Amino acid sequence: MEDASVVIRGAAALVVVALAACGRGAAPQQAPVVVGTHAARLVAAPLAQPNAPPRIVRVWLSEDSVGAGDVLRGHVTTTTNVASLEVRLGPKSAPLKRTTFGQFEGTYRIPKVPSFLRRSYNVDVIARNAAGTQAQTQVTISYR
Repeated sequence: MEDASVVIRGAAALVVVALAACGRGAAPQQAPVVVGTHAARLVAAPLAQPNAPPRIVRVWLSEDSVGAGDVLRGHVTTTTNVASLEVRLGPKSAPLKRTTFGQFEGTYRIPKVPSFLRRSYNVDVIARNAAGTQAQTQVTISYR
């Protein structure tokens, strides 16, 4: 089996560029965020018609406080009509791999960054259905 998809591609650049654009955009909904080093327990994805508004049901992270070299794992459960899931930090974004309807996952190795960039970052999680309607939630991750 291929290694899990990359949660954020080119994330070293994301961390640097995020300083310029953190906090822009409409206020997102708050989906439950579960943090823990245990394996993500799947939550059933609610059935939804193709053009129904998408919904983010839950976000699981292996940890929410990371340092250089850590491997951050994530899993997002959405309604079954979500066609794509995007993770955005500032102006940079990357898709998460869909494993089945309503289930998305990825991993990311945390890069080393200068000390002045070690702080908390808001990461937007954006789900879209095939019609382009989106749902959004935000997760805060701290770089220690």
